[in-house]
Order: sequence, then structure tokens, then C-alpha cells
Amino acid sequence: MKLGGTAALALLLGLPGCAPDYVTENAADVNLIIATINEGAQLDSDVRNGPDSTFVCEDEVEVSVAVRNKNPKAPAPNVPSAVILQSYEVRYFRTDGRGTEGVDVPYRITGNLTFAVDVATSGTSTFPLEIVRRQAKVEPPLSSIYQAALLTVMAEVTLYGETLTGDRVSASGRLQIDFADYGDTLTSCPSN
Repeated sequence: MKLGGTAALALLLGLPGCAPDYVTENAADVNLIIATINEGAQLDSDVRNGPDSTFVCEDEVEVSVAVRNKNPKAPAPNVPSAVILQSYEVRYFRTDGRGTEGVDVPYRITGNLTFAVDVATSGTSTFPLEIVRRQAKVEPPLSSIYQAALLTVMAEVTLYGETLTGDRVSASGRLQIDFADYGDTLTSCPSN
């Protein structure tokens, strides 16, 4: 009877959902974490720039990331567990359920990265990330925004990388973007 109880307990512990996602979502010894996007603030994105709305600018935000050991008792830093970020994806969606790309929200974008993040017990590393491309602003639905029109979307940012030992890791975070024709007075796009 004792053996049956032990086997049942082992079976229950092995069932999906018994371990937290951060333990089972990748084989790496570390977690990649997006600490903040745009310092936690929403992004006001101007769809047209200049006094005569004659040009468009991309939008970049600062992304802060961290790499932490899954085992809190593991020594840090551990160089082989450092993460090299290699690519990213931004997917846009609305909270009202409408989400057809090119109609309700901009098309998702992907891009390459080359950024290293060391394992640490505290602190973050920050880098700029293009969150809205110029092309998105000249295509629907953003090209249809004039005067008092406003479009609020959520941008889900997913970073992909791997540790120096080759284990793949990823992390996601979200940012609210309010698109409008804000009527700025820029004469050129800010240099990033």
C-alpha cells in the first residue's frame, strides 16, 4: 500500500501544471525577463510629423532586460548562462477584440538583435528597440488617422535569444501605444 501511495504522489507531481511556467518553458538554467518597456509608460506615437504633416518617423523605446538564475541558490554571475538576444517580434492587438492586421491594427514586425545580457542578482541592461516602423504609418489603419482620430493598441514585444551554451530563451512584455496626428512641429526625425 505504501508503494502505491508513493507512485501516486510521483505521478501527481509529474503532471502538467504542477511546476511553474518559468521552470518548464525552456531548458536553460536562467530566465530572461523584460523588466520594463518605455519605462512602464504608454507611448504617444505621432502618425505624421512636421508642421505640414509631410513626413513620418519610426518610434523607438527603451527596453530593460535581466537574466536571473532559475535556482536562487545558484552562484551568480555564471558566464555560460549569459544570454545573447538575437531577434524580436512586435504583435499589435486591441482590447476590444478587433485585431485584423492591416485593418484594425498594424502588421506585426520582426527584427534582428545582437545584444548580450549577463546573469546578475540585481540590475538590468537597457537597449533601444524599434517598436513602430515608418512603413506601418503609411499603411492602414495608421494612414487613416487624421485630426482628432485616435487608435489605442497594445504592443506585445517578444525577445528571443540563447545562452552561451546554446539553450534557447524568450521573454514577452506589453506596451500601450496611442496613435494620433498630434500636430508636432518637428522638422526632422529625432536621431536615435
